[in-house]
Amino acid sequence: MSLATHIQRTLHNRRAQLLLPAVLLLPLFVLVIYLLVEVTKVSIAKVRHQFALDNAAYTQMTTVSVFLNAVGVLNGPLPFRVLKTYEEKLKVVTPENPYRDSQNWTVFDLFFQAGAVPTIGPDYDKNAKNNPPPKQESVDWGVHYAKYDGIEQAVDDEGNPLYERSDWEKETPAEIKGPVYVMNQEMVSKHYIAAKKVGLPAIMAYLNTYVQVGDTFNLQKDLYQKLIKNAGMFREGYFLNVDDCKKKECARQSASRLVQYLSIPTKRQEAEDIVVFMSEVGAEPLFFFAYVEPTGRSRLRSLKRGVTLKQNFPLPRNHFNIDLVAKYKPYVRNTVILNCPRANNNCVWPNPLPKYNVILRP
Repeated sequence: MSLATHIQRTLHNRRAQLLLPAVLLLPLFVLVIYLLVEVTKVSIAKVRHQFALDNAAYTQMTTVSVFLNAVGVLNGPLPFRVLKTYEEKLKVVTPENPYRDSQNWTVFDLFFQAGAVPTIGPDYDKNAKNNPPPKQESVDWGVHYAKYDGIEQAVDDEGNPLYERSDWEKETPAEIKGPVYVMNQEMVSKHYIAAKKVGLPAIMAYLNTYVQVGDTFNLQKDLYQKLIKNAGMFREGYFLNVDDCKKKECARQSASRLVQYLSIPTKRQEAEDIVVFMSEVGAEPLFFFAYVEPTGRSRLRSLKRGVTLKQNFPLPRNHFNIDLVAKYKPYVRNTVILNCPRANNNCVWPNPLPKYNVILRP
């Protein structure tokens, strides 16, 4: 049998008719498999870097939200809740000359009615200490100083208002100059305040409360500044979730973008001299509250709109020796938002509301 005849018979065989296309298509199948493998490798790299970026951004921005919420609590809710526990009732000097309905006044009122401690709304009169706690969904705790009739008319010997606090309740409050009166003068004159059982313990309790609050603010601020330095938490978090970059180089691109918004400068509002109408206490400046400085408020407005982070990432080598990084410049991105329920995104002061939260968007 000739070779030509053998080939002709083979081609007419059904098995050969199936085998020949399979042999011709085999390289194509192999190519598809390689492509699937390479696409999978690229997808895995992208998912890993996207997760790293999201995790790092959320973790780093959380340090900012925690600090701002802490300052919001220290600015009013915390000292109010501590001082309202001072329920020792005051006794009038002479029943014939009572100070309003003074049988209901307590040590708390000595300070609250001098604008020495803010309260949570809605009642800023004598029953302020009995105000109900705000509801969980509340977006306005109403933290203010006493504002009932008559309190702001009290003046010193030179005619200066003793308890005026309206200049304090501003985004940039007026600097405290001169002594601050932290006990209501009229109430002191009509009650037994100097007694050891009430007067001195009350003064020590008030000062101790605000000294502790001031120390807590300092500690929170120091820790916050360490955590945001050079976006260290962001870069560390990114590095721990990928395996293709060096620690010193990792996430440098997105970190340089985020670090511009991490520092929210806050400033203590404090007084050198405190007047209690029994003696003048001179010591370290007494913390009253802290507010966000103008540069910080500008950054808070930007953070409410969101800061977009973009991070290029490397790809593993492929079997086709194509430089996908140079050709497509792959990157991951997200938008990180720091938000609180105020249009200007300032929930630190005035009327603090510790409800900052971090949101991530694609």
